[in-house]
Amino acid sequence: MKEETKVKIDYLKIIFVLLIIIGIGTRIYNFPEGIPEINVDEIITAINAKSIAETGKDIQGQSFPIYLKGWGGQSIILLYFMTLTIKIFGYNLFAIRLPMLIISCISLFVFYDFIKKITGNKIAALIGLGLVAISPWHIIQSLYALDCNMFPHFLLIAVDILYTGIIKNKKKLIYISIFFFAITLYCYAIALYFTPLFLLIVGIYLIRKKKIKIKDLFLCILIFLICTWPIILTLIMNGMQIGQSISILNITIPYYEDLNRESDVILFSKNIPAQLLVNVITTLDTILFQRDQLVWNAPKLFGTIYHITIIFTILGIVLRFSKNKDEKSKITNTMLITWLCISVFDGLITNNTTIHRMNSIWYILLIFATLGIYEVYKEIKKKDIFLSILAIIYAILFVSFTTYFNVYYKYEISSDICFSRGFYQTLIYLETSDKKVVYYDNAGMDIARKEEYYIEVNNDENIEYIPLNTKKEIEEKLENIKDNEIIIINANRWKENMRFAKKQIGSYAIIYK
Repeated sequence: MKEETKVKIDYLKIIFVLLIIIGIGTRIYNFPEGIPEINVDEIITAINAKSIAETGKDIQGQSFPIYLKGWGGQSIILLYFMTLTIKIFGYNLFAIRLPMLIISCISLFVFYDFIKKITGNKIAALIGLGLVAISPWHIIQSLYALDCNMFPHFLLIAVDILYTGIIKNKKKLIYISIFFFAITLYCYAIALYFTPLFLLIVGIYLIRKKKIKIKDLFLCILIFLICTWPIILTLIMNGMQIGQSISILNITIPYYEDLNRESDVILFSKNIPAQLLVNVITTLDTILFQRDQLVWNAPKLFGTIYHITIIFTILGIVLRFSKNKDEKSKITNTMLITWLCISVFDGLITNNTTIHRMNSIWYILLIFATLGIYEVYKEIKKKDIFLSILAIIYAILFVSFTTYFNVYYKYEISSDICFSRGFYQTLIYLETSDKKVVYYDNAGMDIARKEEYYIEVNNDENIEYIPLNTKKEIEEKLENIKDNEIIIINANRWKENMRFAKKQIGSYAIIYK
């Protein structure tokens, strides 16, 4: 009789797979229309990406620009990823939002990897993976293409590679990490001071602890400057108002005459002490209560990382620095606290800070929350009961959030002024209509919501779209509408004409005979 073979079940691996399935599954569910309408920033990135994909130039006629004009300045990493996906999949919402989805899903694996390295424990890494997988902030930002949200992901990747290089004493990884740190400067303007400051502090610490040599530091600086000089030159040109763009090897170092973001920075405020007080309050409110005035950043009911998580974050900060004294822990703590402090500093110097303007902080808060939970787990006797209760609490929060999001909140986001407010879904609805001529309200629209941008994305060649540019044109067409015609008007702007409406989607009314 053959001896029975016993198969050992790796429960941690099963949990890892389940969390990845939950994380990716939540993000691809109903993709790309998880958020039904299109954000004004993603549409301007999209039309520039389409232009570059077709002609090599943006809508300003600039060849492969280092920075976009957008609605006051936009970073380019998302732009060029989007250019690639548009080349492959065509100009549609799927291609526009795919890069953000991919980098967000990749970050789940990177976050798990980083936690496993700093703790040396798979259970801690699974706790971290679980927190990120169900985070409202992380889920929402993965569903649409906002250029600044590339920053936290590339920052996480860079830190993970740097940490690995330091701990394993692999110089090549350190040099590779500097390349990824350099990329962050092309992800978001705030990285222009976050990243150099982070590298400066960490670099000085590593030199003092003899973890890297002076020559290695200079080589890192050289790599960083080689990779970032175009965006640094762009900053200098626009800051000093040098009034001419420069073209180098088909790459444009752009100058924008009316690009002015000085009001966003405290140093240019008229009353710096008063503004600093406002910034302190706003920053604390954003971090502790995980909210801002923008509905599309996070639901106030659940916050960015769930309100309960901030308790574990504080606990993680306190316990991590009170208990860990070995050399590896000191390196880890230095990197983590530097990351946290500079993120808070970003909030303090940025006027009217928001969740997306402080997007470097959410990963580090989740890291400390993971460490807080793990430290409690190590000390408590009934470990399984503790993790089970915590899992149940977060499962309830996650199910409640996803239900709330899909039933109500995503439509609240879509009705926000920064989204198309029903126009894009109106175009999709009209695809089922037998009417082939559509007149649309283009009267008094600000450039951030030009209807033709959304019409171009929808790309329905069976329908002829004709703009109505004045109120008089709208009223005349309403009086003389033909059987094969449809009129779309802004219901909020032309309330007196709503009596003609057959259907309303968001802020837009559909009118036909």
